[in-house]
Amino acid sequence: MKLFGNKHSGSGHSRTSPSRKTRTGFNDDTAELDVTAVRRAYDEAAAGKKTEQLVKKHKKNRWKKVLLVVVIILAVAIGLFAWYRSWAKLPDIEQGGLHDPTADESPAIESPEVTPGADASPSPSVEPTPDVNISGQREGVYTFLAIGTDQVSGSTDTIMVATFDIINHTIDVVSIPRDTLVSVSWGTKKVNTIYASTGLDGLLDGISDLLGYKINCYAIVDLEAFVQLIDCIGGVDYNVPVDMYYDAPDQNLHIAIPAGPTHLDGEEALKVVRFRSGYASADIGRIGTQQDFLKTVAEQLLQIGNITKINEFAKIFEEYVDTNLSFGNIVRFGEEFLKVSPENIRFHVIPANYNGSIRSGSYCIIYIDEWLEMINTYLNPLEQDITRENVDILQWNGSVATSTTGKTYGIESFTDWSIYF
Repeated sequence: MKLFGNKHSGSGHSRTSPSRKTRTGFNDDTAELDVTAVRRAYDEAAAGKKTEQLVKKHKKNRWKKVLLVVVIILAVAIGLFAWYRSWAKLPDIEQGGLHDPTADESPAIESPEVTPGADASPSPSVEPTPDVNISGQREGVYTFLAIGTDQVSGSTDTIMVATFDIINHTIDVVSIPRDTLVSVSWGTKKVNTIYASTGLDGLLDGISDLLGYKINCYAIVDLEAFVQLIDCIGGVDYNVPVDMYYDAPDQNLHIAIPAGPTHLDGEEALKVVRFRSGYASADIGRIGTQQDFLKTVAEQLLQIGNITKINEFAKIFEEYVDTNLSFGNIVRFGEEFLKVSPENIRFHVIPANYNGSIRSGSYCIIYIDEWLEMINTYLNPLEQDITRENVDILQWNGSVATSTTGKTYGIESFTDWSIYF
């Protein structure tokens, strides 16, 4: 009797053990090589290596593309910056240097007599011929003349000169009173008659007579530019110094603004700076308010929120201002202006006898020595001092006006204003 299995020893039933093959096709039991398995393993390894190579190549190509894009962006940025700097640049100084008040000039254009209270409209002007004599002007220092006009009257009663040092970032502004006595051939010898009589060319020369040097840049500002600028910055908070009530239908001017803190839009701000009848010192009082208001405006312009509005400001200037500056020049000066601290914006008024009178006409008669000191301290753009030899300024002794150049004007050469009263 068989108790276990069959005649073969070992386990209870017969079976064939499976071959044990490695991943490479080698059979560990038979020591035989499976060629097909080897080829498959080789192909798999080759495919894996190829995939790895493709991945590496793809990554390498991707970084090349990224680097190329970065290079292109940098090139475009550098190009745009270079173009911007070539466009938004400081102007070439076409005028400058010492003024020679004794140089031969074209014959003066006689001005029609101006009756009290009337505003003369300017005659067509000729652009000034650039003066290439700019030796002695300090680097980074620019000089400006700004006059305010309006389309209704053509008045040039607001006259300011400024020196802008873009290296030290300081701005000095001097207001020239409208009644300032000047050396001209016509009877009403006031600075605010020059533009109406001789145009821009004559005005630039007349201002140089007072300063002793030649102005680099000028701006004839329509009053609408002032309105637009104030509105562009959202109006101005200002403490109006006096009650301002005035009505002049012929000038389309109606002012009703009480004294005290208030928020002014462009139109109201214009009325504040034009108002003059309520001051004891008339035009000098108005100049004080104008300067105080402009300083307030400057402080608001320098706020961070207005930095992005440089182009808007420049467009306003381009539309409403007659100037020898390009749009790019204005933008560049705007950039430099934003670097100025409010305390480095200083306003001055010509030292003078503001209550002078000649033949019943009111005149502002300059104190020459004090004025020259102010010029050399705050305004002079040159390396050398301005002296009496560089200016043409009149003094009045009660019967004769004598100029620093030696010219004299008898009392009969002045308009007799008593006939109008």
